Amino acid sequence: MEVKYRTVIGESKSGSLAVFPAPHQYFYPLDEAFNLKFTWKGSNYLNLIPDFGIGIRQDPLGDKRYVPWFNAPPNTRQRLNFFCLLSTGKADAALAEVKKFTHNDTYVPLAGYKTMASHFHNEFISDVVLSGKAIPEKPEFVDVLKKAGLNIVKLAEFHGPGHPKGPDSIRLKELDALFKQTKRLSDSNFLLLPGEEANNFYGGHWLAFFPKPVYWMMSRKSDLPFETDDPKYGKVYRVNDKAEMLKLLEKEQGLAWTAHARTKASTGYPDKYKEEDFFKSETFMGAAWKAIPGDLSLPTLSKRVLNLMDDMANWGLKKHIISEADIFTITRQNEMYAHLNVNYLQMDKLPNYADGWKPVLDVIREGKFFVSTGEVLIPKFNINGKGAGETLKIDNNGKAKINMQLNWTFP
Repeated sequence: MEVKYRTVIGESKSGSLAVFPAPHQYFYPLDEAFNLKFTWKGSNYLNLIPDFGIGIRQDPLGDKRYVPWFNAPPNTRQRLNFFCLLSTGKADAALAEVKKFTHNDTYVPLAGYKTMASHFHNEFISDVVLSGKAIPEKPEFVDVLKKAGLNIVKLAEFHGPGHPKGPDSIRLKELDALFKQTKRLSDSNFLLLPGEEANNFYGGHWLAFFPKPVYWMMSRKSDLPFETDDPKYGKVYRVNDKAEMLKLLEKEQGLAWTAHARTKASTGYPDKYKEEDFFKSETFMGAAWKAIPGDLSLPTLSKRVLNLMDDMANWGLKKHIISEADIFTITRQNEMYAHLNVNYLQMDKLPNYADGWKPVLDVIREGKFFVSTGEVLIPKFNINGKGAGETLKIDNNGKAKINMQLNWTFP
């Protein structure tokens, strides 16, 4: 059955029984959040259960694609768990209790923080704005992200249909449409920010993020300079190699980071460029986290990036990890919450789009945030009095006092 909140409920005269999973553990990582009908009811289910039953299940064929991101290593004990909630009320009362575990599938506000999600290939500009279709005043994807409790959303447009290397007439038009639409769709409580998964010059997949609209081409002919002035668009950069990419990020105070590090098209990265000047520079923030691969034998949602954090520190570098969604389509019908994650940035207020969003990049650059799938929150955290992103030295006795305030829903 195609349901919302991942829940199936059996109801009788004397009460109800709800069956549901812990969403972020249960759903294996994909780049789509399609609702694949993960709940079932009926008799003779899969020719295995002759009597009537209800439950949750993974489709044996998934969404019918080869996806090597869900793995059960040999000789591991996989925790195929789920929850049952008993209620003396009707089904709607049971569902109201289930929804509390995910805060109604939203990222709850925390004092002193703003929520940010990154890496969305919605391709609104190519598929809608520049396709000749009617441009909706309130696009569905914006409504979905706002209702999820997100304050800041960083896009990764032009991942497939764009023209990052030109020609100029198309590339600049695409960027201009991106900047105009993100500005139009932003307000005092929601920042929709332009961004791209550049995938040129450095190696593997990586994201570029500037603190204001920047017109740039991911190519440069030998007879053209690095920087020109266009009569319509103003300053335009043309980048030819990794040295010029670093130069652009430094000049415009931008940030870069490895997308889905050590997996997918970034297999082997950032390790392969850890000695490069661009990686060691302050413009390269680090990498991004998503629960890939799914492995139900682990006590955490993937240790791939936890290991990378240790390694980058052991390389002698101060790098950070933000979360990434890496999702293509965003609709009300999708199973969005289970595939999302969020960064709680230490910010009291959102910047105005027209003034640029440098404060957002500053918080990320300084590491003043924590990552969450939504069910576990860390309103306060410090080690020996030092907060997130700060540096401390352990004293001679080697002891550290960790202070944190934790809120969580699932047991």
